Amino acid sequence: MNPLQKYLDANQVTRYQIYKATGLAQTTLANAVKPEKPLAGQTVKVIKAVADTLGKTPGQVLDDLLALNANS
Repeated sequence: MNPLQKYLDANQVTRYQIYKATGLAQTTLANAVKPEKPLAGQTVKVIKAVADTLGKTPGQVLDDLLALNANS
C-alpha cells in the first residue's frame, strides 16, 4: 500500500476531506496515493495540503510519513 494512503487511513482522513479543506485537485490526490507512487515522489503541495487538513506542520507530516515508511 502507498505510504501516503496508509498515513491518511491512520489519521482517519479522506482525500475528499483534503480536497474540501484545501482545494487541492482530486486528481492530484488520486495520483499521490497510487500504489506505485514512492514516498520520495510526493510533492510539497500534497504534503502541505495533508498538513493543513490535519492541523500539523508539513515537517510533522513528513516526519510521520518517513517513520511509517521505515516501519513498513
